[in-house]
Amino acid sequence: MTFLDLVSEKQLTLYKISMMCGLPKTTLHDISSGKSDLLNCSGKTLLDISKVLGVSIEDLLMLEKEDKKEEFPLFLNKSIENLRKAIRTNSTLIDCYYDELASSINVAEVDGYITKEIANKLRMRYL
Repeated sequence: MTFLDLVSEKQLTLYKISMMCGLPKTTLHDISSGKSDLLNCSGKTLLDISKVLGVSIEDLLMLEKEDKKEEFPLFLNKSIENLRKAIRTNSTLIDCYYDELASSINVAEVDGYITKEIANKLRMRYL
């Protein structure tokens, strides 16, 4: 689960978290986009976020990092986004999104857009 997945699960927005804990929205956006790492945040920032989200600081630090989109071709990024959205919204079509992502990973690997190691990492993470 990523930071954005947790925020969505708690039915919050980055703006609402920002208002609740007094952190700049840009800080939260940097964390959610993977630009900033939670491990580099101050203790106060981690404490504020963990209180608002109702999780421990340890759980916050255990969240998966967002993948940097520039590493993957556009179609693979879209498949990942579609699956994440389906998970967040409890879509009845979630199996279709898993299949779409599995196909996208296979195509990206076979066509040489990603290495076998990255393809396996994505499969372990999402499938």
